[in-house]
Amino acid sequence: MNDDPATPRSMLEQISTCWPSLGDPVRFVMRYAPAIRRYVSAIVPNPHDAEEVTQDFLVRVLEQGFRPENVSRGRFRDYLRGAVRHVAIDHLRRRRPELPGAAVLDQLAQPDPAREADRAFTAEWRQCLLNRAWQALESQQRQSPGSVDHSVLRIHVEHPELDSAAQAGLLSSELGRSVRPDAFRKQLSRARQRFAQHLITELRKTLESPTREALEDELADLELRDYVGDLLDHSDQ
Repeated sequence: MNDDPATPRSMLEQISTCWPSLGDPVRFVMRYAPAIRRYVSAIVPNPHDAEEVTQDFLVRVLEQGFRPENVSRGRFRDYLRGAVRHVAIDHLRRRRPELPGAAVLDQLAQPDPAREADRAFTAEWRQCLLNRAWQALESQQRQSPGSVDHSVLRIHVEHPELDSAAQAGLLSSELGRSVRPDAFRKQLSRARQRFAQHLITELRKTLESPTREALEDELADLELRDYVGDLLDHSDQ
């Protein structure tokens, strides 16, 4: 693994801000590198071509930054998907004019939620958001002596077949001290709420205007509503 601080991989976890006003847009884009790679691979099956498209896209972002005025509903994922798609189309036209045909290229120019590439992008985008929330919860636990939020939620997710007493036993083994089942359940409730807070925080960063309505729409589109419960009802907009 290349640890050079200038590489895209090393920049993936180093940013926190609202996307249209970024001074370093490449860093924000790299948060969602897995979604970009999966989308490009669905459009451009050849691995070499897919890597070239990804690099071309990053160069364009580095040179031109963001153009949020072209974004539907101010959603970063719409902007990113459209920008990546156009780079892929340019590449296909330039490097492989015989395949695919003009009709296929024209079809690619418009997003289609039912198309495999768009479904893959949305699924990977959703997973990126969840991963960011998990990472934030883990970081919070490391920085807060006595916190077990990440450990509790991880045990619950990894062992859904166990009851709270058995899950509390696993936590007790990790901590080296006894944790009662009722204490585990209370901590699990708090951990879920904090995970939801981290998820909403990450989601806000991908919306130009993160209003209550915009957040609700995005949670619904990405099938993430169950993760946040009624937390939005108590959030300031």
